[in-house]
Amino acid sequence: MHEVGRRIVADDLREGTLLPREAELAQSYGVSRQAVREALKVLAAKGMLTTRRRAGSRVSPRSLWNLLDPDVLAWHAIVGLRPEFLRDLVEFRALVEPNTAALAARRASPDQLERIVGTAEAMRAAVDDCDRFHDADVAFHAAVFAASGNALIDRLSTIVEPVLQVSSTVQSSASERTAWAGDHERVATAIANHDADGAEAAMRYVVDMYNGEVSTDERGRVSADAAVVWKTSDASLLYPSGALHGQLAHQIGEQIVSGTLGEGVTLPRESELALKYKVSRQAVREALKVLAAKGLVSTRRRAGTTVTARENWNLLDHDVIAWHNPKDLSFQFLIDLIELRQLVEPPSAALAAARRSPAQMARISSAMSEMRRTAAESNWVDADVEFHMAVAAASGNAILVSLSRILAPVLEASMKGQGNLAPTLEVALEVHAAIEQGIVAADPERAGAAMAAMLSLTDSRLHEAVGLGKQRSA
Repeated sequence: MHEVGRRIVADDLREGTLLPREAELAQSYGVSRQAVREALKVLAAKGMLTTRRRAGSRVSPRSLWNLLDPDVLAWHAIVGLRPEFLRDLVEFRALVEPNTAALAARRASPDQLERIVGTAEAMRAAVDDCDRFHDADVAFHAAVFAASGNALIDRLSTIVEPVLQVSSTVQSSASERTAWAGDHERVATAIANHDADGAEAAMRYVVDMYNGEVSTDERGRVSADAAVVWKTSDASLLYPSGALHGQLAHQIGEQIVSGTLGEGVTLPRESELALKYKVSRQAVREALKVLAAKGLVSTRRRAGTTVTARENWNLLDHDVIAWHNPKDLSFQFLIDLIELRQLVEPPSAALAAARRSPAQMARISSAMSEMRRTAAESNWVDADVEFHMAVAAASGNAILVSLSRILAPVLEASMKGQGNLAPTLEVALEVHAAIEQGIVAADPERAGAAMAAMLSLTDSRLHEAVGLGKQRSA
């Protein structure tokens, strides 16, 4: 699985390439056909392959890959990041990490503070060993994400390692690493002192320092052809449910996410699951591989398959998001969602104002027109989600686009299941129009501020709904 994944990322297997048959792959890699079949299911779960009965498996367009999947990111780091993808990763870090450090300063528990300070000290102790220094560096940033108190933001820590992996290959002296350790210690000190502004500023300096180590040529506008068009009704992002194993993966996945199958529960044996769901043992095995690829279960020889702790789930996976029942979305999950959006959507709108092409601007304006036209209709939600997707596409950053595509289903679900979180339709139209106007005017500051204002209103509406007893608390 990893070998094929790396080859896809490296473009040895290009988009649209038809893979050899299972028997040929088994012979080529010296494994069983069953191992090949299961590996292909895992790659399909990450959006990298599409498989059709009798037609075989093809490499999916890059626009369908889950670029936030830990394996997909790791494969990018191993084979070497494309310059444009590296720029997107670096840019995304600059948008997210300073604000994450500020959250950590406000929320870190004593244990989390100890971990942050400890990893910063480990960096200092490893300045003479580049590999150890790099490992401590990755651990430091992961600790800061974990201390944000937001499960969705914590999952973004997987983005850090590929960028640091590239940075670690840049020649540096022990004296330079000593200086870098000091910069990280300043972040740790600010967080330990609960100084949110200081932590944000110190982390911004750290991220800017890494940006200087990685070539980030000035980028132009993204062509209209590069814009990813996605509708909430498009099911191509979800794991195919035509085959029996796909249907079973969705059934069990929904039970896990809903809590029907709780964390730590050991699933019945393959034979029992096959009998219960009236499928073959092979279909059960393949379904469990798909769920394992999403972090929902872990399988050990002789110990069986166990539902993993929620903290290990890939919450930034299309299917995992989709398996959340709109009516069961907890207050904390919605708060995490809005907080994550507050981190990424205002800068995304600012980037869109600076980079949007005429075609991308037309798509944003079309979504705005649709919002006005359907303000009193049920498909108002679809138009609203499409507006935010159009803004993300115009940002020109593949990571922001991938994240928006993943969050779109839960955004839609929260609006349909909990009621529109905007204060009123009139106000919602007004704030969205302000975002559009900022992008039309090519004014990044105006567009970003308008998006921030819209999300602030959404946040207030959610808390108001909770206060009125309209939302069940976690």
